[in-house]
Amino acid sequence: MIREKLVKKYRDLVSYSYPYINSLLNDCYLKIIDGCLNPVSPPYYYLGIYYVGRSGKEIVSYQEELRKIAKTFGMIDIVFLDAKRLIRDPVSTLKSENPRLWLELYWISSKVTTDLD
Repeated sequence: MIREKLVKKYRDLVSYSYPYINSLLNDCYLKIIDGCLNPVSPPYYYLGIYYVGRSGKEIVSYQEELRKIAKTFGMIDIVFLDAKRLIRDPVSTLKSENPRLWLELYWISSKVTTDLD
């Protein structure tokens, strides 16, 4: 619940600072990804931006602006992932391990109706 609010605040700040980038993020799925080196060390957080197809090149071109805003929220970095590639990967276990994320990525990849990749 807190992560969804943090992502919403991130989107609001991007919308205020960079309206064009916000329009690009409307076709993406944003998620906070956490990691930890060992049980003793504190966790660190990334922002995962799941994009679809050709829109990824344009979003990645604005990675410095997105990274600067993410650092204000205490995140280490941004990770860009192709949603269509993840859901079509035959050896991926994402569908069985995290079905909600898989459905979100499937929804994002199916709503974009641009040229075939």
